[in-house]
Amino acid sequence: MVADDPSKCDEAYPTCFNCKRQDVPCSLSGTIADSPETNRLPSHSLQPNILPPTPSSTDENVFTPPSDHASAAMATVAEQIAPFPPHELWSNDFELMHHYCTVTAEALSTQREMRHVWRVVMPKEGYRHPFVMHGILAISATHKAYLLPNGRKKYLAMSDYHQTVGSEGFRSALQNVCPETKVPIFCFASIVIFFMFALPIRSEGGRLEAPIQNWLELGTLTRGIKKNLSPLLPGVLRSEFAPIVYGVWPIEGVGPVDNIPSLENSLLPLDTWDAIGRLRDFYKTDLPSTSLEHYLELVDKLEENAKLIARAGPYVECGAVIAWIYGIHDSIIMDIAAYRPHALLILAYYSLFLSTLERNHWYTKGWSKQLIEDIEVHLIGQPKFLELFQWPKEKLAESHHWL
Repeated sequence: MVADDPSKCDEAYPTCFNCKRQDVPCSLSGTIADSPETNRLPSHSLQPNILPPTPSSTDENVFTPPSDHASAAMATVAEQIAPFPPHELWSNDFELMHHYCTVTAEALSTQREMRHVWRVVMPKEGYRHPFVMHGILAISATHKAYLLPNGRKKYLAMSDYHQTVGSEGFRSALQNVCPETKVPIFCFASIVIFFMFALPIRSEGGRLEAPIQNWLELGTLTRGIKKNLSPLLPGVLRSEFAPIVYGVWPIEGVGPVDNIPSLENSLLPLDTWDAIGRLRDFYKTDLPSTSLEHYLELVDKLEENAKLIARAGPYVECGAVIAWIYGIHDSIIMDIAAYRPHALLILAYYSLFLSTLERNHWYTKGWSKQLIEDIEVHLIGQPKFLELFQWPKEKLAESHHWL
């Protein structure tokens, strides 16, 4: 953190937009014990409680089917916030499921293997686990709200309803993690990423309330899912859901990591490597030694993220772009939350990378432009930062010209 006294912090993490709007407890909230050996974020309303139960809280020899707990939790919430009478809700849900299988599933990825998972594997998990089905219906409703402006109010109400009910079941399932629930938990967590990415689409007029803070909310969620679902990955990789895990890491198995790929056929500007080099040099001369190491590490990770995007060509997947978020040190997260210029500058460069998703992924639209506009507002009156800010700003404007 770039601050006079790094031992003290009065910054607050962002709050969950959807739960705040519904006036319900955030289903992804959870307290995770701090550990000096890990790079955990402080507790946050959006950080999912996805750690396996401790031995003291469960008997390893006894399995309690999670469906009973999840169904009871979902039923209680469903009765409280249902947007329509039961007969209308059933009819609308049938419409949403049809739309998901015929339209939405095909629009969640550019890779054939991954589209198969969304279209075929995900619904099968939904049949067995109602909280997954609620997640499916939530993202389908969000997609219909995006496609049909005249029905936006109706579909957003259905989206919020299904996401909230599904999240209750998800939270209950997390208390009974076992081989049978690893894949459905991973399924719902993946849907949550899409749902949170679609925040601009779900926001009034497509405008984010506070783009930088909203991005922190998204980033905190993805970091939590990445960290805390890791114990489940071996089971997921042996399932039909494996393409989702492998498909977002195109850099693996494609030559040495330090190889610099060509940008000729990518969605990044041709001078990206030079721009990253200038950013690195700026930090070396302008940051105090106490902060320099973490920022240089993050620039290195930005370069690695550019390699992921470059190797994906014109078909960049969501996971390739959010990979950078996993490597952000907690101190820089706090710097971003405090609008400190060094942190905002590298976030501006990342917003250009984020824009590469908007060409092919409907649920990411609206992030990059609003994020860089908010960053510019907070850099006003700081010429040395604005000078380096011009590169991502201009390149992003060129990119949006073709979207």
